[in-house]
Formats: sequence, C-alpha cells, structure tokens
Amino acid sequence: MTNRLLLLLVALLFPFLVNAQQNYITVGEKLANVNIKTPDDKPTKIPFLGEKVLAIFYNDPDVKDINDPLSDGIKAKHFSKEKYQGIGIANCKDTWLPNSLIRYAGRQKQAKYPSSIILVDDDYVISKAWKLGNCNELSYFIIVGSDSKVKYVKSVKSQEESKAIIPVVLDILEKEINK
Repeated sequence: MTNRLLLLLVALLFPFLVNAQQNYITVGEKLANVNIKTPDDKPTKIPFLGEKVLAIFYNDPDVKDINDPLSDGIKAKHFSKEKYQGIGIANCKDTWLPNSLIRYAGRQKQAKYPSSIILVDDDYVISKAWKLGNCNELSYFIIVGSDSKVKYVKSVKSQEESKAIIPVVLDILEKEINK
C-alpha cells in the first residue's frame, strides 16, 4: 500500500517538477525581443538585441543599487561601443513604489551611467518572456551575445554577490566582444 501511495504521489507531482525545471532561462537559449518602455513611458524594444553583446540588469527597484559594483567594474573596462551595450531594466511589478517614481529614478540612473540604456517593465514582460521566475527583492544579470543567445545568467541578492561575479562576468564579456 505504501508503494502505491508513493507512486501516486510521484505521478501527480511529476508534471510540476518537470515544468519547474524547464521554466527558467538557460545559457544558450535565444532570447526574443519584447516591447517594454523607456523612463519617459514611450514603447520600445530591447535595443541592439542580436546586434551587440548586451549586459542586462533586470532589477526590482527596491534593490536598485544592488549591481552597482558590477556596473562600475564593467564601466571601468571601457568596452567598445560598437560591440557592447549595457542595459538596465526596472521591474515595476515587484515594488510598492509608484511607476512615476521608478521612471524618475530611471532617468537619474541614466545620468549616472550615460553610456547605458535604462528601460522600464511595467508588467513582468521580461520576466515572462525570458522565464526569469521570481524577481522580487533581487536582480537578474544576463549577458546576451550578438547572436541573441544567453551567455551567462545569475540572480543577485546582495552587493557582495555582485562583487563576487565581476571576474567571471568580465571574462565572458571580453571573450564575447572579441569574437
């Protein structure tokens, strides 16, 4: 009787376990371009997707500065603007902050990192399309090659984690940019 109960439980849970494992972004996956917005509330697609190597920061605004050490490390490398682009995307759904305040902060971040592009996701567009899963209280950092394929993806929950991945990220970016 115990074996039958165990088999029944496994049979019932198996589809959920399989889906849970397949519902997250993976290295090598080709990303589709999506419609999101600028900090000025204008519709746009992800610029340069499929054209340049992209470093994408998808952040919950409640932890907006979590990846500043990583951003500063990348900025210090002065990668070629012809081959590389940094993009910050504010995830507006996982915060209590009003969208107008997030857009204002986006414009401030754009001023701090003028060579980067700042965008706003009002409705989990990126999270759903790119299968990021839970985005609350964290940041996703994604390197996308000029072929639109994911080269690296990491969820970051602290500035310490952001600092820790700098050498790996810089190595991957250099290899992708110099292909």
